[in-house]
Amino acid sequence: MKITQQHYQNAYELARRVYEGKMRPTDAKAELALKGLNPSSASDLIYILRHMLKGERYTRAMSTANTDDYLTWIRRDYGDDAYVGAVDALGKHLEYYFSLKGDRLESHRLVLAKHLAHLPATPASFDSPEEIPPFTSHLEGRVRQVLVNAYERNSAARAACLAHYGYACSVCGLEFGSVYGPIGKDFIHVHHLEEIASIAEEYEVDPIHDLRPVCPNCHAMLHKRKPAYLIGDLKLLLSTQTHSA
Repeated sequence: MKITQQHYQNAYELARRVYEGKMRPTDAKAELALKGLNPSSASDLIYILRHMLKGERYTRAMSTANTDDYLTWIRRDYGDDAYVGAVDALGKHLEYYFSLKGDRLESHRLVLAKHLAHLPATPASFDSPEEIPPFTSHLEGRVRQVLVNAYERNSAARAACLAHYGYACSVCGLEFGSVYGPIGKDFIHVHHLEEIASIAEEYEVDPIHDLRPVCPNCHAMLHKRKPAYLIGDLKLLLSTQTHSA
């Protein structure tokens, strides 16, 4: 049976009720079955909405059009914070799907690019770890604390990350030594895939799993929103802009 947009709308509304604790999943699936949706599809659509609203990776699939609709409806019904999380969940889903099957799901990536471009405005500035030394003097009043001042960054972890990934930006590919010569050699920022401030406790960094080299421009763009963009998302935005120029 072909799943229509009306099926998707019905599934979304019932999935909302399940997410909000107003309905049991079994009852929602039974009602969707009465509306002509098979139990497996009904279960998938309820599951996906819950994970989107939690900003979590989901592993089941739905159509490109319905993915677009879900994101649009989430913003309408739950606001910008939930929308940002849902867009993030789609990015994580695409990373999972590619790692599993090698399929980039290009049509879904276009939906992701569309919604990444529609994310709400975020802070205009980003303080890089290199900008304020640990013992800076207060020249213009009290210096605003940044991540590097609040959490110790492990230089050994940075070195291990760069030994593994090299000095080219993981987003745009820029390698400073090839562009600026000797003064650019071995210059690069290191980005935490999970923001340290969100962890709020001491933790052991895995240099290969947790860190990536990025240029200062891309590092700033990754932090144009909170939570930070996924590296794959920013690469997609950059590619979209390049191809549209």
